[in-house]
Amino acid sequence: MEAPPAATAPSRPDTSPHPSPWSLLGIGAAPLIMAGLGLTHPADLTLDTARHWLRLHLWLIPLFPLIGVNVWWLLWGLPGPVAWLARVGAFVYAAYSPAVDLLAGVGAGRLVGLGVDLDSPLLAALFRQGNALGDVGNVGLIAACVLALAALWPGVGRRVVPGGAALLLGAWLFTRHHISPPLGVTGMLLLALGFVALLWARRPGAGRVRAG
Repeated sequence: MEAPPAATAPSRPDTSPHPSPWSLLGIGAAPLIMAGLGLTHPADLTLDTARHWLRLHLWLIPLFPLIGVNVWWLLWGLPGPVAWLARVGAFVYAAYSPAVDLLAGVGAGRLVGLGVDLDSPLLAALFRQGNALGDVGNVGLIAACVLALAALWPGVGRRVVPGGAALLLGAWLFTRHHISPPLGVTGMLLLALGFVALLWARRPGAGRVRAG
């Protein structure tokens, strides 16, 4: 008498949503917009550039946290401690990164526009504080990207590599060059490419082997 076949655990269904063209456009929109704005970023803050410097960073304040939102979007429906640590990193980035724009962007631009000397200790203090808080956000972003790729790997496999490489390089360029041209703008374009490629890689059935 033959032994009954061993029971096998049912495979977990892929619950990731199939990305529509609108969702692909949506996850790439924020870094693409910031890349466009970055093309107008002044090389230096001066009395002549102070007005645009201030206005530009006012526009950027609501946009920068959306990079963190994109990480959560990319990990939608993905459980596990690694995915949640990635979400925590994205939250840290979203909370601290706007400090650069508030202090070194809006605050410094307003003071220079009012005639404060460019060598003023007050201005230097704003930049130091903004950059210090921004560095916390930068660490959060890099950690979020690395952990997100680690969380995606079990379900996506090697398909994570092209988008992951773009995402990591873009995040690194952003932490080094903000959105200033040319390297900061390049970083934003790479972030957009990475998010879109990784969301597309998560589409249901993309990595399944057909029986033949």
